[in-house]
Amino acid sequence: MTIFYLVAGAALISFVLCTLARHLPLLDAPDGGRKQQAAPVPRTGGIGIFGAILITLGAFAVMAEPSSLAQMPAGRILFAVALAVTPWAIGFLDDWLGLSALLKLALLCGWAVIAAIPFFMSGGTGGWLLGIAVIVWLIVITNAVNFMDGANGLALGSIAIMHVALFPLFAVLMLCFGSCVPDPIGEFAVIAQFAMFGAVLGFLVWNLRGGLYAGDCGSLGAGGLFGLMAVYHLGDGMDGVRAALLALTLALPFLIDVLLTLAWRTFKGRNLLQAHTDHAYQRLIARGWGHLSVATFWWSMTLICAVMGVVTMFGAAESTDQADDFPVLQLTALVALAAIGSVFWWLERSRTQ
Repeated sequence: MTIFYLVAGAALISFVLCTLARHLPLLDAPDGGRKQQAAPVPRTGGIGIFGAILITLGAFAVMAEPSSLAQMPAGRILFAVALAVTPWAIGFLDDWLGLSALLKLALLCGWAVIAAIPFFMSGGTGGWLLGIAVIVWLIVITNAVNFMDGANGLALGSIAIMHVALFPLFAVLMLCFGSCVPDPIGEFAVIAQFAMFGAVLGFLVWNLRGGLYAGDCGSLGAGGLFGLMAVYHLGDGMDGVRAALLALTLALPFLIDVLLTLAWRTFKGRNLLQAHTDHAYQRLIARGWGHLSVATFWWSMTLICAVMGVVTMFGAAESTDQADDFPVLQLTALVALAAIGSVFWWLERSRTQ
């Protein structure tokens, strides 16, 4: 019931804020290319989603025990907040000012490097390798969500499922049946996971009707938040490996379409920074699929990846004796799902438009 109230409350707040945000003077105008809507559409949905998450987290902070936050160094709390807010801010600046693709990429790269500092500071070759992996992951997943935000409901609906699917990872690694050290930042991350899901539901009321877009604020913000949560428990132990494999499995419906499309465009000698309609989901729309049909297809793929990722994560360490074993089952599921997705992508690419 607590989760229900949390999701329902975030959804209601998001719907109200998105309704108000539709009146802001930020419009996404058709260009005859990638943007093929019939008329200009407000691209301020990300503001409503972000606002709903902030209000939900604020309410949780008021109701939470003060001692839990008091135990955390103020610098660590501010660092976590700044990291979580930055992608939303970069996206808002792009929506408002129209940043160049190179400048936006540079800002995201700077944010990713700062986010990786704790891994670099952990010392050793392992820390540096993890830091580099975190930078690459954050840049890729944040841009991937942005690239996939071209069909109503697809990107934000899928990323909402991905956020909730991280909860089992946080629950296993944080709760530890009451024996773990309190982690207020992790607790807020759990609340944010369900708040994101609810906030997206409120946004979809408008978005699925084509009356409101998330904008870069919504896509970069949601992608960045998921990317940060996915690496929160990353480490050089087997728990860290399980966290990484779960995150990759959840992101497969985005990563396959984005990475294979980028590879295909590179092979064809096309500009990677130029907007295009070469993604598989865009080709499906061009073939007559409705936005809701395409979004539902991606939601279904994301849900399958979520179920497989979570089930194999638990199966990888059924007992204490297996806690330090490499999660072969998780890796097998990841490879199998990636292979199936790649075949679907290639079949669509091979089809004559």
